[in-house]
Amino acid sequence: MMTFDSILGYLSILLTFGAVSLLIFGLGRLFSEFQVNKRIKQLANKHTLQKSIDVRLAQTSKKWNNLLGPLQQLSLPRDGWNASTSRLKFIRAGFRQNSAPSTFFAIKTLLFFAFPLLCTIPIMILIPDDRLMNYALYLLMIAGVGYYLPDTILNYITNKRSADAQNNLPDLMDLLVICSEAGMGLDSALNRVSVEIRRSSAVLSEEFYLACLEIRAGSSRISALKNLSTRVNIEDLHALVAMLVQADKFGTSLGESLRIQSEFMRVKRMQRAEEIAAKVPVKMLFPLVFMIFPTLMMVLLGPAIIQIGEAFKP
Repeated sequence: MMTFDSILGYLSILLTFGAVSLLIFGLGRLFSEFQVNKRIKQLANKHTLQKSIDVRLAQTSKKWNNLLGPLQQLSLPRDGWNASTSRLKFIRAGFRQNSAPSTFFAIKTLLFFAFPLLCTIPIMILIPDDRLMNYALYLLMIAGVGYYLPDTILNYITNKRSADAQNNLPDLMDLLVICSEAGMGLDSALNRVSVEIRRSSAVLSEEFYLACLEIRAGSSRISALKNLSTRVNIEDLHALVAMLVQADKFGTSLGESLRIQSEFMRVKRMQRAEEIAAKVPVKMLFPLVFMIFPTLMMVLLGPAIIQIGEAFKP
């Protein structure tokens, strides 16, 4: 039979256990609320910081545009250029900002005047006692180099992006084949491929992601794919888009069409590599004839010529 002291002992143990449990529970709730409040403050500070950064960037961009405005007017094409192929060049080069054209034309004007000013003193030092007309001709040629240098760089960037897209397009086709055969629809397959291809080709990943965004925004699939083909502008992608549009219209087998197109693109890539390899002997002809062969002839025949000359000395 339980005594009064044993009952008090059991009650004290239960009360102690309950008090410790409540204390642990309260400390846990207090810690979780502290973490939540800390996270909320961090997000608020981050939002405030991002907002201040955006405001500063907007102010900087506005000041920059105000500064470059007068300069770009000197190189800006005639009215309607924004709807022509001139605007498309910036998109194909990866410059989609609204300020990209104004910055480009301002840099052209700036280099047109800056190059001659920087080269005036070196030309007068390297070519002294020359006529004024010749100096003016030299500076005009340098100004032309400065004016057309941004166009050359823009074309180089565009060609580099196109080459990157063309070399990695067969790999993207293989990913599309895998996704389509796994049961994905075309939209979900394009979205997944735009994420997976990022490791090997940032250009294709960006362009296909933009096409997926167009489809999500309500544009038709055919229109989004045609815009993708226009932005990248390579022959293999034109063929791919035409095949996808045909498959979407007539309901043909997407997986089989993609597999055939992928094999065809790989054959074309191999043929391009063989063509580049076949041009190597022709490109090596100039340094061989004018640089390597004369050196070999001097090394082989030089001692004999010297000996013959010494033998025929009077």
